[in-house]
Parts: sequence; structure tokens; C-alpha cells
Amino acid sequence: MTTPTSCTPWWTAKFRDLAKGQQVTIVSGCSINSSGNVACRPEDMRASAEAKLRSSGILSRLSLETYTLARYMHSEVGSGTIFERVAVGEAAVNRARREKTSINGLLLYRQGSSSHPNYGFYGPIHGVGTGTSTAPYGRWAATSRDPTVLTILLADLITSGKSGNYARGADDQDGIEYWAPKGQDALNNKVRSLASRGKYWIGPLYGIDHWHTFLQYTPGISSSSPQGQLLIARGMQAVQLPVRRPTWPSDLPLCSDGPPVDNAALIAIGITGAIAGAWAFTRDLFRGIAKSR
Repeated sequence: MTTPTSCTPWWTAKFRDLAKGQQVTIVSGCSINSSGNVACRPEDMRASAEAKLRSSGILSRLSLETYTLARYMHSEVGSGTIFERVAVGEAAVNRARREKTSINGLLLYRQGSSSHPNYGFYGPIHGVGTGTSTAPYGRWAATSRDPTVLTILLADLITSGKSGNYARGADDQDGIEYWAPKGQDALNNKVRSLASRGKYWIGPLYGIDHWHTFLQYTPGISSSSPQGQLLIARGMQAVQLPVRRPTWPSDLPLCSDGPPVDNAALIAIGITGAIAGAWAFTRDLFRGIAKSR
């Protein structure tokens, strides 16, 4: 199977040029109130966005799940590459599946009760003026920003099932760069802490700055097992100081346009042997980065 480091996904050709142009935000006109909510009904915001997209001939139908996913993608990595946005969007879809819920269940109704003041509203994850130290609203992730046309189209690609599981079954992500100022021990401990909860870095992925978006999957591997220890070591190698941002060649061929790959199959591949190959690729990648500096 061709890996997403030797080619770029089929949808690269469709969206790469659009990403280079001026970005248009689908403005909702709604702001965040003192309760930490975007003070408009999500369905009203979706309908308004759909009407604007339809009148421009861009998209005829916009579901609430796609609009919600787009708000999440843009709030979390709106300034990132198309690859980063798709990977983060897929991670939310995979997390929702793991939790046996929907995108809206994960991002709008995670508080579990309509009596919760933030239930059913978009908004930030962190408290105002607290950086990343608090998360008082009960949200899994932020949905506070109005998305651009591009991000909505990428969200539609994902919810249509055509993005091809680019993120290799990732179901969560962290901005691990926030631990860098605390030193190497803090970074290593963060990787170990994730592993203690069964979460491991997915490995290098084209177009992804893993310092900014440290994508994780949950393959059911114990952190104390040989495979778990190998995955921990791979993650720790990727976050060694000083911070070195990965660079990717711009002339890779397009991957074949195949059907989406089942998450379970990807995880099984990792368990039965591809871990060693991914480790070797990681080692060579970071050796290359070190030589280029």
C-alpha cells in the first residue's frame, strides 16, 4: 500500500490552487458571549451559510454535520495546509465513531444535557485569558471561528467519505509545541502520558507539522508492550529539541483515487509489522531535517 509520504492524495489537485488564492470567510455575524457560546442557533448559521454557497454556485447542500466539522477544522487549524485541515477533520470523525456518536454529538452536544449552559452551542474550548490551561465549557474542541469556503469544501470532502482516511485512523491531536518551552523532559513526559492512555503519534504525514498538530491514534497496544515501547520511542524522537519543522517536497505524484480504507485495517497493519517501517522512515526523515539545518 502506498503511504501518504511518497505521494499526495488525489484531492490535492482539486484544492491546492484554491488554497493559494484569497480566502473567503462565510461570515455568520454571530459573536461569542460571556457564557462562552457563539450566540446564534447552529441551524440558523448553517442555513445562512448554505444559502450563500448555493447562490454562488459553490455547493448546493450543506448539512449541519459538515458545517459543524468545518467550524471545528477552521477553529483548530484554519491557517494550516489543506492536508492539516483534512487530517484534523478526519480525526474528529474517527473520535466520534470511537465514542459511538456523531460529529454533532462530539462537537455540539458533548456536555450531555440540555441543561448545561454550553450544550448545543458553538464556541471556544479554553477559558478567556487562560491560554490552554482551562477548558470550562465541556467541549471536545473549539468551534468558535466562522469557516472559509475552502474549509467547508474540505469538510464536505470528509463527510462524503472521499478523503480516503488520509490521517491513518487518527482520532485526536495536540499542539505539542506548547510543551517545548518547558524543556525536553516535559515533551518526553507528554508522549509517555499519551501512551499511558493508549494514544500514539501516527508518524510522519505529508503536509503536517507534527509540532503544531501531533496526531494520535488508539490502536489497542499496551504502552508496556514491545510495540508500545517502539511507538513511544518513535514519538519521543519526533519531538526532540530544538524544534525542527518538517519540510515536504512539492513534486510528489498524486496517489491513486481509491476508496476509503477501513480504520481497523490500518490499525491491524500497524500492529502486524508496518510499525518497524514507519520507525525507519521517521528516523530517516529527522536525520534529513538535522542535516538541512
